[in-house]
Amino acid sequence: MDGTLSKKDFKEKYKYSESTYHRRINLFKQSKFRKGYIAPTKNEVHINIDLYEQFLKEKSAERLHYQTV
Repeated sequence: MDGTLSKKDFKEKYKYSESTYHRRINLFKQSKFRKGYIAPTKNEVHINIDLYEQFLKEKSAERLHYQTV
């Protein structure tokens, strides 16, 4: 799939531990960007990187109290 990474590749790209991965993905799956989490089976997970990057920018903007453009 274009623009997606497997769970393993995603963790490597962002240098996330297993616990950090679960913490961030749980937030991601509860956000308006949840369509970026693709799990056709329990053991097959893909994350849309474009949507995840947008999610990170929005979370940062919320935390720092400014608007994203």
